[in-house]
Amino acid sequence: YPATNCAERTAFFAAVAEGEREFRAIAIIGGAKGESPTEYCYPCGICRQVMGEFCNAEFQIIVALSEDDYKVFTLEEMLPHGFVLS
Repeated sequence: YPATNCAERTAFFAAVAEGEREFRAIAIIGGAKGESPTEYCYPCGICRQVMGEFCNAEFQIIVALSEDDYKVFTLEEMLPHGFVLS
């Protein structure tokens, strides 16, 4: 999906444009329109890299099927060797 901008990046770019610089977590849920999700929706590599540029290693990425069915990962778990700006 190289020519698109995912919802995760859109959320980060909008927040940064509004002056936000501290992030603790993001929750991601997705699936076919009008249907309940059947698989976890993980962020793409580009989104993970953007998170790495704005968040620390302990930033939480929550992937969910519902409010009761979810998994929590740290950014470090999802992007163990990302390029980080200093």
